[in-house]
Amino acid sequence: MTYNFTTDSAKAFGNNLKQAGSRWVVFGGDVNKNGVVELSDIILIFNDASLFASGYIATDVTVNNIVDLNDIILAYNNSNNFVSVKRP
Repeated sequence: MTYNFTTDSAKAFGNNLKQAGSRWVVFGGDVNKNGVVELSDIILIFNDASLFASGYIATDVTVNNIVDLNDIILAYNNSNNFVSVKRP
């Protein structure tokens, strides 16, 4: 069974998707998995970025195999927008 989340914001519970170009994508940045993007996530990402961490790791929120300023900015912006998990 397959389900395509990318065609409409209503495909996820609570319309909790963001439009990126012509697709709908999930928010990123909650690297400590506590349900909200906050300062502790940004600090974890910053620490890995300062170590030039790379590979398939949670702090690489842009999924380009390197933790850098782009990951910090994404988490920071989502933190400022109070991005959090929506559950039924």
